[in-house]
Amino acid sequence: MALDRPIFWLGLAGLSPPQRAALVAVLPSQPTSLPAWRIAKFSEADAWCISGAAARLHDDGTLTVPDSRSAEPELLLRLDQVDRPLAFTTPLAVPEIEPLTTFEPESERSVRMVLKKFEAWLQPLRAQYFLGALLHQRVGSLPQAVYGLTHQTVLLAVVDIPRRRIDYLVDASPVQLEQAVWDPCAASPDALPPRFKQVSLRAAMWQFAQHSAADLLPAAYQTDAIRLLRPPQVPEAWLKDSLRTVLRALEIGPTSLEQLLQSGVNPEQLLRDLGSLYFDGAVSTATGEGHWLFSANQDP
Repeated sequence: MALDRPIFWLGLAGLSPPQRAALVAVLPSQPTSLPAWRIAKFSEADAWCISGAAARLHDDGTLTVPDSRSAEPELLLRLDQVDRPLAFTTPLAVPEIEPLTTFEPESERSVRMVLKKFEAWLQPLRAQYFLGALLHQRVGSLPQAVYGLTHQTVLLAVVDIPRRRIDYLVDASPVQLEQAVWDPCAASPDALPPRFKQVSLRAAMWQFAQHSAADLLPAAYQTDAIRLLRPPQVPEAWLKDSLRTVLRALEIGPTSLEQLLQSGVNPEQLLRDLGSLYFDGAVSTATGEGHWLFSANQDP
């Protein structure tokens, strides 16, 4: 069965309202045969689009971009510390910026081309999403073992459940992963093969939840009180503002989904945040509905 494609999150800085509107109109909003793209808070996005006309490069290497929509503080970036795909709109006010990618926000073709480049750069994240989705499909059915995922004799990943890690081929395609055969194998190698990366099971499941359009929670979460077992065990930078709101509510005590919805969080994002906490093993229901991979008696 074909898996849903991920939602990627796009941050915008300095674009004029007409430019933003033109760009947003082109974004595929629903994950079908292609990934969806939706606008997110700049610091929480997977990729960035910055106005080349508004950006200013300073002698210390700092890039500043004013907010075109409000009196918000201007954005400050160091280009040598950027850790995600980045593209500038044309024209560039400062030729010294020398971006890897530029595009015209009013051109549908240009926007689609830059999204394709972003998706290529985000291949490791895409692979983690699909590996998380495949694990979710197998909830409760995988013994504590090591599995090699192969497609037409090509090794795509080694899923090591006892050690809670995945070694994966960064450019494995969605079709390859969907059609891969899962076979028990020996322990995962200490040295990674070429073009492989390593990610924890927890991180892969978290990325799957944050980039999914589906409700991934067990049915009990719709009716039972949700309780916080412990803080999530992921990098602090992964905790979005919406998720911090959820954590503050759960820190007070067990809370229902309906009560959380009254906090003003976007309903779709609330389900993604709770899904992330569920896969992390940070939450459970009053009836003990925790995640099978990271329940209290299995968490290393």
